[in-house]
Amino acid sequence: MDLQYDYIYNEANAAQVNLEDITFSARNAKILQRLRDGDDKLTNLRLGMMEVCDFIISEGDDLGWLGYLIGESQCLKSLLIWGMPEGEGGEQQINAFVKGIARNHSIRDISINSLSDDTRAAIVRAVGNYSQLEILRINSHNDFGPNTNSHSAVVALLESGVCQLRELWPSGNDIDDDVVATLANGFKSIAESLEVLVLSHTSIGNDGLLAVLAGLSNSTSLRTLHLASNDFSSAAEGLSLLSALLQSLPKTLEHLNLRRCRINDEGLQAFIQGSAIH
Repeated sequence: MDLQYDYIYNEANAAQVNLEDITFSARNAKILQRLRDGDDKLTNLRLGMMEVCDFIISEGDDLGWLGYLIGESQCLKSLLIWGMPEGEGGEQQINAFVKGIARNHSIRDISINSLSDDTRAAIVRAVGNYSQLEILRINSHNDFGPNTNSHSAVVALLESGVCQLRELWPSGNDIDDDVVATLANGFKSIAESLEVLVLSHTSIGNDGLLAVLAGLSNSTSLRTLHLASNDFSSAAEGLSLLSALLQSLPKTLEHLNLRRCRINDEGLQAFIQGSAIH
């Protein structure tokens, strides 16, 4: 099967392309048909290589056409991507897919999981043009170190000001204090829109907590802050500042999650004293 990912070609042939030529799966063909028909009930789509997905990617799928149809959809609001083909020919397929989805103007919620660094970065760069994007989830077990392309892509997305995110979920990834410090600079760009920040299971400590709080200091809409399962055993300074910030922020915060954080007596005392002072 030849890959067709040229936009002009796809636009000219979308109405008559035989779906059996771009997927070997009847299940996938139904999804493609609904996308092509502009089915307004198809607002959420899970695609990838997991059985739980609506569109299960296999060898017979032309991801260029899939990306084109997603890009043209005016009804799709939520897209979850769980695994992509990374073997021989996979890079060409993924590039074709990304070129397509970059044209979408309706998707507000993106979740990505179980992808290589390059694929994750390419998708983040594509959705970085979505002025309508409200929710970005980069789910657990991804390598998100300071030298990864995906880390650079997320930082660029946050700092660009194009996306005014309401929710950011980089939880469960390989993040440390240095990484979260660079992300936190971007929090300032979305201070007026950010409502939910989830940094659970991210291996941040005192320096990371201080950076996060500095990034949130001008927040006007934060409702939920998840910091669960991080090691704050040496984070008395950060916990004291957290306590102070809770008092100084507008009264928008409804949920603070510190479950399973390692907090020693000194840190707990600093947190309590900060609450009393402020």
